[in-house]
Amino acid sequence: MKLILRNLTEDYVIIKIEEILQNFNCCKCEQCRLDIASYALNRLQPRYVATSQGALMTKLCEFSGQFEVSTTAIIVQAIETISKNPHHPAVE
Repeated sequence: MKLILRNLTEDYVIIKIEEILQNFNCCKCEQCRLDIASYALNRLQPRYVATSQGALMTKLCEFSGQFEVSTTAIIVQAIETISKNPHHPAVE
């Protein structure tokens, strides 16, 4: 079984962005999603692990409730910031 190096924070943020964006009326294009992820990840502590692909989801489930609350708050802040300042022309 091959081990891979993963930043669990990145994986978790990508999953949470998809969930949280459903509650916002904002641009959801790939550029905005990547900008939201970049904004959030630059403000969160990375959590690198060496894991097999199958163990990845199990490790993601180990995050604490406080980590989830903090991450959600930063993602919401990222969505609000990027929505006000997208890196592309306004979509009408």
